[in-house]
Amino acid sequence: MIPEPEQTGSVELTTWRVVPGKSNPDENEYGAWGIVGGGSDEHSFYMEVLGAEEPRKTAQFVVDAVTGHAGQLRLESSLVSVQQERARQRATNGILDPSNPNLIEEAKLAALIDEVGGVGRVFNQDRFATGRDELDKRLYAQLAQVAATAVAWMECIHARSNADSEPTSRQERAG
Repeated sequence: MIPEPEQTGSVELTTWRVVPGKSNPDENEYGAWGIVGGGSDEHSFYMEVLGAEEPRKTAQFVVDAVTGHAGQLRLESSLVSVQQERARQRATNGILDPSNPNLIEEAKLAALIDEVGGVGRVFNQDRFATGRDELDKRLYAQLAQVAATAVAWMECIHARSNADSEPTSRQERAG
């Protein structure tokens, strides 16, 4: 079955998974394998891999590529939001910014806890008073503030260490 373009665009990409094809109830490795998507047992999206040399591996490759790409795009977008929030924090916090190496740790912890508390306030005040989209928008903004505050503290730790003795060396992160 060849899916219509509107089917692939309307199904949450991270729900894609590999299942035995309809004509492969015995789960034969070289039989038909399907790629399905959707949040329930009734799939919103179904596509079979038939003519490949290794249909199951081919289907898994497609699923891994699609879900991996979707995840990478979301991560990049989230990190852009954190970077924008860091710029805002730098402009407004002055010497109280957690990236300041001269600011005491207790002040940094208090700033981080305050931001985490903001997530709780948004969730508790808004989850019944707003729709899902509005709640997500407010939670996202507050979570960006939490992440940016944590990143600011990490920046401070980097600022206090010299290039040869980073808290986690670039070689360790890569390996």
